[in-house]
Order: sequence, then structure tokens, then C-alpha cells
Amino acid sequence: MSMTTPTAQLPPYSHELDWPEGLEPYRIIDETGTQGEPYAHYAWMRKNAPVLRVRHTDGDVWMVARHEDVRWALRKPKIFRSQVNDVQELAFLTLMDAPDHSRLRKVVAAAFTPKTIGLVEQRVREVAGAKLDEMIASGGGEVLEGYARPLTMATISSILDVPIDDLEHVSFLSEQMFIFFARLARSAPGTPEDERYTREFFEYLHGNLLRLYEAKSESVGGSIARSWLDDGLISEKEAIELCGFVFVSGFETTMRLMGGGFRELTYNPALLGRLRDNPADAERFVEELVRMRGPVHRAVRRTSEDVEVRGVTIPAGSIVRLLIASANRDENVWPRADEFDIDRDAEGHFGFGHGIHSCLGAPLARLETRVTAELLGQKVASVSFDPDRDLVFLKGNSMTTGPESLRVDLVPAGGK
Repeated sequence: MSMTTPTAQLPPYSHELDWPEGLEPYRIIDETGTQGEPYAHYAWMRKNAPVLRVRHTDGDVWMVARHEDVRWALRKPKIFRSQVNDVQELAFLTLMDAPDHSRLRKVVAAAFTPKTIGLVEQRVREVAGAKLDEMIASGGGEVLEGYARPLTMATISSILDVPIDDLEHVSFLSEQMFIFFARLARSAPGTPEDERYTREFFEYLHGNLLRLYEAKSESVGGSIARSWLDDGLISEKEAIELCGFVFVSGFETTMRLMGGGFRELTYNPALLGRLRDNPADAERFVEELVRMRGPVHRAVRRTSEDVEVRGVTIPAGSIVRLLIASANRDENVWPRADEFDIDRDAEGHFGFGHGIHSCLGAPLARLETRVTAELLGQKVASVSFDPDRDLVFLKGNSMTTGPESLRVDLVPAGGK
């Protein structure tokens, strides 16, 4: 792996390679949902095409599949840049490079203190217990919308001190904002409706920041407000958009991570007994879950110069997808990497990022998922899929993966 001047011929495209029978060439956009969890593709790529070129309408996109190479790239932020577009629209940390990234990250990191996380835990336990009890009383239910979504929303409400009555509408606005800016990132025009909802979202966050400042709130939102109004460390625009970043980054991925926990318990029923007998093992459960079923499958970068990976030269200005989910199942790092092993040392996974872009919200995601695992061990005897429903995976070009919906049957502990 090195910086270089390109001399070698570019490798064949994904669709030009001889993929195994039953495995379609890997695609950039999965419109059918057939590559919703492309772990078989990743395994083949790690062995046969660790740097894969895929043709796309906007130009070539490069995939990097092995753990060693993904780690190397994540540690080279000057070469693999996070700002993939010429125009930086949002103060979202995942889309920024130094020096602005470093300056804004310090503001948010200072707000995510152990005290803040501790204040949130009681709220997480209350909501998680109540929602799980509702599902158990009904014999099961929809995990993502019935359990994980309201739990993550309640957590975000505590972190940003958003009134719970506002949260459903603000969540909708944030989703519309994300859609709008995703279109801009693809150089596709947004719609007037998207634009209107985005303005409404930022107007709400602005008003909420002023409210938190006046109330001297100790929440993350209050800390961001003081960094803007008292310390002058960030601008008004940056304060608003940082709150937006905390809102959206703490929602979708954590919701799907918890859904993955329910799924894993259907595949490995003995894990429930392990969690029941040894509640402290919930932490190990979470780390192995993030390694094996982390919902974020890739980190997108743009190369600032020609760079060589595994003997393949990736030209300057190229879009590169660092396949986090593939790296997390690399057999050269974890033997039997496709097996869930609660006793393995999962250290070194990239489920919460790596280097300067490690996830600031990781303690919250770990907290919500750990509490969920603990409560399932206490309250549930078995978790099984609803036999009348097939898993349908997310389609398109989403950064996160997993089922669109996840219905399970639950049997209470003690058979009551």
C-alpha cells in the first residue's frame, strides 16, 4: 500500500469478473434487495478481488474489502478524504476533513461526558423495559418500529433535551432533511417539499438551542448552545447542523443494531440462557454483534492523489468505499469470522469507525443495545421469527443495511 503514479492497467469491472454460480456481480445500487446482506460477496472479494472496480453512471467506484487495507485507509485521512463533494453542504462530522472536523469534533466530544451518558441510562432502562413488556404481552411484534425506534427516539430526546411531544414530528423532519441532502450529494435536485421540511427542521433546532441556552440545560444540546453563544467556538449554522448530526446519527444505525440483536437470538437460542445466567456478558454480546452484524457496511471516501492498494492503483479523485462490514468478517483477523462467538475478542472491529472518524455516539449505541440484551435475558425465554413473514431487505444505495421490517415471536421467561 503506497502512494504512486499510475502505470498499471486498470483492473476489470465487477461485472467482467467470473463470480461463483449463484452470486451475481456486486452492484453499487441494489434496487432488488437481493444484496441486502452481501456477506458472500465480501468473502469472495477478500479472496479474489480485494480491490474491486464497479461501473456507475457517475464514474467508477472502488471497493476495498480486507481488514488490513480498510484500517490503513481509515488511518490516512489526508489521502482518503471524507468530503466527497466539492461543495460542503452540512456540518456533519462524517462528511468533513481537518481542520474543521477537528474543531467541531472537540465541541461535540466535550458534550458526550460520562456524566451525560449516566443521566441517560435511567431513561433508556425505563423506555426499554416498558416497550419490551408491551411486546411480551402481545406474544411478540415488530422490533424496529415497536421497540427500537421509540427507544432510540427517547434517548435522542434526552441527549438533545427535545420535548418528547415534539420528537415524532422532528424525527420525520430529520428524515426528509437526510433525503434532501442525499440528493444534493448525488448532484440530483431535491424537491420543493424536501427543501421546505429541511428548513423547518433547522428552524426547530435553532429555537431549541436558544431554549436550552436560556434553561442552562446540561444536555449535549445545551453544551452545543453554550459553545456557540458563550464561547464563540462555532457559528450559529454549525451549532444547528451539529445538533442535526447528533439527531440523525443516533437514530437509524442504533435502531438497526438492536434489530440485529433480536435476529442473532433467533439464530442462537442458547445466548438467551447465557445472558440470563451472566448479565455481565451483555457487553461481550454487544461487541460481537457490532463486529458481525453492524448496520453500517461502508465508509465513503474520495482520494486526494493516486494511491496503490494491493497492487491496484486507484486514481486521484476516485470515490472509494471502504467495506467495513467485510473487514469485520476477515478470516485473517478472526477465525470462523462468519460465526457469532460471544467469547471471542472482537477488539479491532470497525463497527463504530476508526481513527479520527470513530463514532462519538458509540457509548450511547452500546448502552441501548446492552440494556436491550440484559432485559431480553431477564424477561424472555425464546425469540423466534414470525413464520408467516419473510425478511425483506433495504433496497437502493443506503449506507445502512438490514431488514425493512423485523417481526418476532416472544415467549416470556417462566412461561407466564
